[in-house]
Amino acid sequence: MTVNVNLPVSVSLAASDNPVCAGIAVTFTAIPANGGSSPSYQWKVNGINVGNNNPAYTYNPSNNDLISCLLTSNLTCTSGNPATSNAITMSVNSNPIVTFNPCFDTVTTINAKPFMLKGGIPLGGTYSGPVVNSLTGVFTPSLAGIGTHSITYTYTNAALCSTLAHANIINYPFSIVNCGSPITDIRDNKVYPTVQIGTQCWMAANLNYGSQIAGSSTQRDNCIVEKYCYNDIPVRCTTGSVFYQWDELMQYDFSVSNQGLCPPGWHVPTENDWNILFVNWTNNGFAGSPLKYSGYSGYNALLAGTRLFNISWSYDGFATFFWSSTAYTSTKAWAHVMNDYDPSVALYPASRANAFSVRCLKD
Repeated sequence: MTVNVNLPVSVSLAASDNPVCAGIAVTFTAIPANGGSSPSYQWKVNGINVGNNNPAYTYNPSNNDLISCLLTSNLTCTSGNPATSNAITMSVNSNPIVTFNPCFDTVTTINAKPFMLKGGIPLGGTYSGPVVNSLTGVFTPSLAGIGTHSITYTYTNAALCSTLAHANIINYPFSIVNCGSPITDIRDNKVYPTVQIGTQCWMAANLNYGSQIAGSSTQRDNCIVEKYCYNDIPVRCTTGSVFYQWDELMQYDFSVSNQGLCPPGWHVPTENDWNILFVNWTNNGFAGSPLKYSGYSGYNALLAGTRLFNISWSYDGFATFFWSSTAYTSTKAWAHVMNDYDPSVALYPASRANAFSVRCLKD
């Protein structure tokens, strides 16, 4: 008699990933011992038969799923046949919920200044796309070329799970401006007169872009361009009495000569820009008279008043205040003031919580 030894049958499992992010397929591999030349495999998820007779099984697990495998050997002399594998408990981490509501111009031109991409939530993710600097999150229209460009916002949570969200930027051809002729803001189709003064091309009307909010409210970094109309009267915005707090005007990007809320191809004037303007009349001590609505320069500065940081409307018909893009401190920025009586343009560091008018300057 020849007596063969019974061979112990067993099977162990290995997972390609564990833990894993939701939605990621995991491959489980059965490793048999004494399975014979043609073993059979029965996969189970939470005790329910799944899959095919195959040494590998792939699926998208849920958190706490139990995966096991029943192996039946085709050997003749065995023990422990069929054999049940170890059970793998899957740890599945949730993917972050990500939204991307653009807080920048989604319509621009190739001659516009580079601008920072914002609007991805939760904060702390990265932006990518054509000519996007992934470190700074800056998009450069002149390098991107004409057309529609897809921008991706990616956020990765502490479990290293990522979610993507997308938005488009439409980049139009170079906007040709014949200074002295009206220009149309491609973002909302508002039309502005322009005037050539020396080497500079200025808007000859105050910027009127965004949605009106109550003067009792503070303009916020909320992906909505917000403006004040004098004394909360909407029609005053159509006549030029439009006001912005400095941080809102700069779109919370405090680079000097930033486009801010100005149309593509235009920017919020710097202190140097203002000084170049004043040189046309020797200096700011004499520039007020020609620049006011009663002057001869074509700048047509209306005495539109202002909204002060203590939430009071003041100086209507007597003075006008214009922002510069040059900051003074973390709470103040340079501003220029003209009034009905003085021939000069005053300069002073104003609280950024004040709301002043804006004149845009061609790049």
